[in-house]
Amino acid sequence: MTDANEGGGSPADAGHWVTAFYRDADLVDIDRLAAWFADDIDLRFANNPPIRDKQTAVDVMSEFYASIAGMKHVRENLFLDGASACLQGKVVYTTHDGREVTLPVSSYIRRNQDGVLDRLWIYIDMAPLYADGEGA
Repeated sequence: MTDANEGGGSPADAGHWVTAFYRDADLVDIDRLAAWFADDIDLRFANNPPIRDKQTAVDVMSEFYASIAGMKHVRENLFLDGASACLQGKVVYTTHDGREVTLPVSSYIRRNQDGVLDRLWIYIDMAPLYADGEGA
């Protein structure tokens, strides 16, 4: 993950787990991502219905990962509150035909006492990624 700036906390403290999560997410490796999910994860991805279990979340994210060649989060703001974080920024997707599509994103993540995510809410309009042409 690339930083534009950071608010609410310092990288040396609680933000370390947030940076590690987005680093792993950007690898587009479903096993790395799945290791972050609690069994009772609450996943909300774009305008899809909420998912409330790990296996379904892994299945959905696996399908999504198969639809892209890569991605990279560019952090503009990070707000930390204990075990919760809100990231605002952009995500640069690489398509299988080599296009790069940059989209604004806001994500809310929360980890439980075991250090895994029990909430991952991703607010993004995915339509430009799958359209013929450039993203926002």
